Amino acid sequence: MLGEHARPQVPMDKVIAFELEILGSHGMQAYRYPAMMEMIRHGKLKPELLVGKKISLDEAPAALMAMGGFEGIGIGVVTKF
Repeated sequence: MLGEHARPQVPMDKVIAFELEILGSHGMQAYRYPAMMEMIRHGKLKPELLVGKKISLDEAPAALMAMGGFEGIGIGVVTKF
């Protein structure tokens, strides 16, 4: 996030009072994207191995509803619109 959203204020008193969980990912810094893309281009990284299933847009609602019981490997990707 950038600008005024770079450091969001989190009301920790409410997080504690309501026993909330904070989930998220730091991800990867944007300045490292070019190096990652080069690794993909040279076959050192194979992101296609992360795809477990290709689905159509019509199948997406059922796939979302089934996420709670997912026991497979990889992620589902909508490839047919």
